[in-house]
Amino acid sequence: MSVSSYIVSNKGALIESEGTEAKAYTLYHMNYSVQTDREWLEEREGINNLFKEQLLKTETRPTFYQDDHSVLVCLRGVNLNPGADPEDMISIRVWISEDTVIISTNRHSLSLEDIIRNLSNRLGPKTPGEFLAALIERLAIRIEEFFEKFESELDSQEDNIELVDGQTAGAELGNFRRQAATVKRYLTPQKEALDKLQRIDSSLFTAEVLQDMKDDRDKIARLLEDLELSRERSMALQEQLLARIGYEQNNRLYVLAIISAIFLPLTFLSGMLGMNVAGLPGTKSTSAFWIVSGVCLLIAIGLLIWFKHKKWY
Repeated sequence: MSVSSYIVSNKGALIESEGTEAKAYTLYHMNYSVQTDREWLEEREGINNLFKEQLLKTETRPTFYQDDHSVLVCLRGVNLNPGADPEDMISIRVWISEDTVIISTNRHSLSLEDIIRNLSNRLGPKTPGEFLAALIERLAIRIEEFFEKFESELDSQEDNIELVDGQTAGAELGNFRRQAATVKRYLTPQKEALDKLQRIDSSLFTAEVLQDMKDDRDKIARLLEDLELSRERSMALQEQLLARIGYEQNNRLYVLAIISAIFLPLTFLSGMLGMNVAGLPGTKSTSAFWIVSGVCLLIAIGLLIWFKHKKWY
């Protein structure tokens, strides 16, 4: 079995040996993709079947459940692990009762790691309710870090939109829009779940803890608004990029049209004089080539002057 367990004191510290400090709750961290962990949870008493099903589901959306003595919250956090895509959001399920916290994930979570580190430093949450509030806060902070990086990269694209390569910039802006849409997909129900949670009437949560969760819910609501604005900015930048590419293509086509217009009469003249028929003038004259070349040059110069007069270039 790979379930990790921690005994936490009422001072927010890990208890290394029993009897040294007063126990507040036991923290279990399981991996729902590991069969032995799944069996451990299925055999555990005191958790109703609906909650067990949610803790073991392969895919869940952020939501909130409550029964008479416990609370289950399914959350999502941006994936800031090295080499991972932030929008590949980590699913974290938390079940809490008066003396137990069960965390169910299938990937490493930096937010959970922060809390375990604080517990090791005797600065962690002292109750299950505080643990859930701390986890929600850490997830919100990570989401804010992702958004700040997202905004910085978008600002850089906005500043250099006239200089960057169109194909590369288009792919990056498309990636920004995809990231924003994916994160928003999970943050919207997460905000709704937290909205219900911070209005809960349960002995598991003090008024201070509920206020902290309300603040985190408000932070996520603000981030959602900013994320939607950033998504609109990326769409506007993509439209601006497409307009720039279209303008450049039109300029190239315009230059080609000018060149074609100049060479059209010259091509006609050279084609006519190149016909293999009798009676063509100048075939016996040694100066005919230079005369024809001079006439072609004068025609080209005349067309350039005319185009300039018409302000076609």
